[in-house]
Amino acid sequence: MRVRRTIIAALLAAASITVGTLSYAAGQASSAPGPPRLEKPRDYTAHLVGHAHIDLAWLWRWEETVRDIAVQTFRGTLARMRRMPGLTFAQSQAAVYEAVEKTDPELFAEIRSRVREGTWLPVGGMWAEPDLNMPDGEALARQLLYGKRYFLEKFGVDVKVGWNPDSFGHNAQLPQLLTRAGITSYVFERCAPERTPFFWWEGKDASRVLAHVPVGWYLVSLQDGLSRLLAEPSGQTPVKDFLILYGEGDHGGGPRDSDLQAIERIKKDKSEPKLILARPEDFFRRVAAAWREIPVVKRELNFTFPACYTTQAAIKRNNRLAESLLLTAEKFSALAVQAGYRDYYPERDLDEAWKTVLRNQFHDILDGSSIGPVYEEAARTYRDVFERGRRALDFSLETIVNAIDTRGEGTPLVVFNPLFWPRTDAVETEVAVAEKPAAIRLLAADGAEVPVQVLERKEAGDKTTFRIIFTAADVPSFGYRIFRAVGADVAAGPGTAVVVEGNRLENEFFRVVFDPQTGWLRSVFDKRNGRDVLTGPGNVLEAIVDTPESMSAWDLGLKETVGRVGESGARVEVVEAGPVRAVVRATAPFRRSVFRQEVILQAGVARVDFRLALDWQERNLMIKAAFPVALHGGRAEFEIPFGSVTRPADGTEVPALRWIDLTDEAGDYGVSLLNDSKYGFDIMDNRLRMSVVHGATSPDPEADRGRHELAYALYAHRGDWAAGETLRRGAEFNNPLLARKAMVHGGTLPAATSFVSVAPDNVVLSALKKESGYYDRALIVRLYEAHGLAGEATVRFPWPVEFRETDLIERPLARGAQGQGRDFAVDLKPFEIRTFRVVKLSGR
Repeated sequence: MRVRRTIIAALLAAASITVGTLSYAAGQASSAPGPPRLEKPRDYTAHLVGHAHIDLAWLWRWEETVRDIAVQTFRGTLARMRRMPGLTFAQSQAAVYEAVEKTDPELFAEIRSRVREGTWLPVGGMWAEPDLNMPDGEALARQLLYGKRYFLEKFGVDVKVGWNPDSFGHNAQLPQLLTRAGITSYVFERCAPERTPFFWWEGKDASRVLAHVPVGWYLVSLQDGLSRLLAEPSGQTPVKDFLILYGEGDHGGGPRDSDLQAIERIKKDKSEPKLILARPEDFFRRVAAAWREIPVVKRELNFTFPACYTTQAAIKRNNRLAESLLLTAEKFSALAVQAGYRDYYPERDLDEAWKTVLRNQFHDILDGSSIGPVYEEAARTYRDVFERGRRALDFSLETIVNAIDTRGEGTPLVVFNPLFWPRTDAVETEVAVAEKPAAIRLLAADGAEVPVQVLERKEAGDKTTFRIIFTAADVPSFGYRIFRAVGADVAAGPGTAVVVEGNRLENEFFRVVFDPQTGWLRSVFDKRNGRDVLTGPGNVLEAIVDTPESMSAWDLGLKETVGRVGESGARVEVVEAGPVRAVVRATAPFRRSVFRQEVILQAGVARVDFRLALDWQERNLMIKAAFPVALHGGRAEFEIPFGSVTRPADGTEVPALRWIDLTDEAGDYGVSLLNDSKYGFDIMDNRLRMSVVHGATSPDPEADRGRHELAYALYAHRGDWAAGETLRRGAEFNNPLLARKAMVHGGTLPAATSFVSVAPDNVVLSALKKESGYYDRALIVRLYEAHGLAGEATVRFPWPVEFRETDLIERPLARGAQGQGRDFAVDLKPFEIRTFRVVKLSGR
């Protein structure tokens, strides 16, 4: 163990990481001069819980955690349990337990016996200790689903204590997620309210968990006693009971021999508080029973380490893509099984893919604060995720296509909508037609001409394959619409939906003028609302010096702006000017890096889209995409898991998911910035900015060097973000329409249909999946209210159903809503999340 500590210390030193600042060091609390000792120490009780915070990866890879760290930590802890009967040890993260179960069954069996004894304590209830700002709400729900079900199945333990002591902030919907999973208390450290070690943390829907910040961090050494440690927090609360997490972590360890010796010594020392070898659940019950005036905190618990929202862009992109793919695969797989189009649900593929995604959401992995080899390893695991997810999705869509009556002229093309409202959006796909026609035409099911733009043409044998783009109008809610590709002698007329003229692009929604020298947007005119969107150059990539004092993967040290990409000139060209889409590309070097920006207008789509590709070679520099919008004052809103929050427009770097929005102070007009893979943003006065990339130097000196691709969009709307349906636009941007070629055949399904829909607009159906359990066949439906409005939600199915409310772990609630019918209606409180088990009624 001493060798490992030496190695880690060397790595930390080489990476210029200050252990004290990170608070990763075991025994941190005892190494610095402490406050005065307690008065009347025997009036206080220290509830001691052994602990080893195990980073799934950080300065080492997951393989080392599995093969070495976890095994040796657990063996050492069990040995000390044998030496000190009654010693308790809390360990979270089902991913670690599963790895030990597979690699060392005998060790796992001994852990199981200690769990039955009540001294080894599974906590947290999550698959990992994830970042709690960047995962989608459904991903956090799966953290709890997979984590709690694992602990129930393997140990018979229904975890009640939430556990994220090292996560870099905590979103405002987390109290509700925890309580809906049966978790009643929460242990954490970072971003805590000052001088408030105990409090009820209240979520947006008024759900509450009893939260506690353990004394002295989460890796306390007991060698110097506890009296000084408790002196300061004892003056912050009338509670005389405190939770102490002692032991060594990060690279493993748990309770040390010196800790056991200190426990024996402290027990006999009347200048020290009383000791209990405790269980966290018992500790929280004692506090709640003893103190009736516990303060209430009603806000998100953020922010720290803002660079983590941007560092290691590849894993953040893979995370977003994987979340969207798996949720979509679940939806269509569940539908296909329920409707009888396929015989089984791809349980193993989806479960194994989700567990990999959840493990990679561990805070030091997803947040970009690990060494480079961690991201090489993660990239390999995502390839398996995408293979499993695409296999599940493709086969399910194929079985649905086989049930559609596709007879008619030409080659049928089925366009699926994975979201639960009708939408119009771009579709880019390939279609093959017989022989070698000069052109291709696209028809709607009723024979109406649909404008189509050919991007590429390839001939092979007696077939011609066209890569095309078109606008699919009014694709039904979670349903599909058929189009038909027909070979033609001449293409359809050019159409006038998208116009390119000089340095101007225009569709029915926007008139965009770009600078022919730089590629920046000079103006964006909103034709529907008759007003300019920008007050100055937009989509400008600003380069800002970023020199934090240390820990550049974690912290930002943003200083002066030292340049803007393209200001010395760029190669600007119109690369597409068809009836469906127009694209302007600006290519410019900046120092040693190269940027390629594209501005895109699409017929029928009320967004200005941007694609950015870059070859990044800089260090200690951040790039932000900036949009000065024509708004004054107003409200800045940021999407978070299962909702959104309002924050000050003060330029603070903050996390968000698929969109941010600024609405003017009158509330009658706003502008949203959508994205497909970014998480760091700031709004200052009237400037929306998205963090694109920065050149961190530690712990990975090569972080983000190389090629990147991303997409984002500007969306202007009447009213605020809710009235303007920004949430839907963000979801659409991240979940494109899906096109599948079909054979010509009869079928029972018509040319267009909606399988499931939900109303009203403020209600989001976030999950449609099969219930967990190989032999269980019901659907799970999850809804949440997004706009802060109480009301009734209605879900419509294609067949009569029976529904019953469950918790997040898919267990029926004794007093939950239930009923039956083709539609089911339930009340939702503002910001409420509710889950239902839905069974198709047979014979209907």
